[in-house]
Amino acid sequence: MSARDPGLAFTDGALQFESWADKLWDPMGRDVAEAAVLQPGEKVLDACCGTGAATLPAALAVGPGGTVDGVDLSTGLLRIAAANLAERGILNTTLTEADVTQWRGHRTFDAVLCSYSMFFFSDMEAGIEHLASMLRPGGRLVSSTWVEGALEPFAGLILDAAVKERPRLAGVVPLPNQNMARVASVAKLSAWLEERGLEDVSVSTHPLTLTVDDEMAWSLVMGSGWRTLLPRDPEAIARVRRDFMASVGPISEMNSDAMIATASVPRRDS
Repeated sequence: MSARDPGLAFTDGALQFESWADKLWDPMGRDVAEAAVLQPGEKVLDACCGTGAATLPAALAVGPGGTVDGVDLSTGLLRIAAANLAERGILNTTLTEADVTQWRGHRTFDAVLCSYSMFFFSDMEAGIEHLASMLRPGGRLVSSTWVEGALEPFAGLILDAAVKERPRLAGVVPLPNQNMARVASVAKLSAWLEERGLEDVSVSTHPLTLTVDDEMAWSLVMGSGWRTLLPRDPEAIARVRRDFMASVGPISEMNSDAMIATASVPRRDS
């Protein structure tokens, strides 16, 4: 399977990504920010901030005396995030285009947020450990990810449709899927975070089923990591779209069950 740059994929699909904001990204972003129990004046990193689903509520929570750094690989998503923040007159936020697993800010953070993203890291362990290294002692890491079985039936249907045009995908499990599977339950995610040296780990489940029409389902493909499965030829993409939408049907329910994990960096005196 040829490699596709996720940053470019999300930039190409930025508008389709944002079309899902009200249904999926923004509600979870608000829940992630709420789980961080942010206080006025705190310094926050929103890792893989996308269009600002968690950035915006975090910025409001910390107030003008606090700061939020939003970091993402995708130029397109960051442009939308900047517009969303500007529309609300939010001035305490800085947006940076970078690989957050390599980026290091000029401050130590009180909280790091990471929504639906850590499974895209090429080395998920090293990526989360890097994020944790930017926290002050006692600082909080809050991350959301999918529960086993989430994103079905669409995940299987888009892969089936893509394999017809890209036979080399047959039997291949993309790295993000492998990563998701390793933390796809409360027990797995809790143990995995504790293995990273984090403390006070707590994981809550967030069940959600969305009713989606075929056009909305295709917009999710085009605005998500699934875009990397598509062939490059426009006519081949059109065939994938046709086959996928036929398999989805006019109306379908998507399992959108997720988890939010909170954990803290050990204090120096513990």
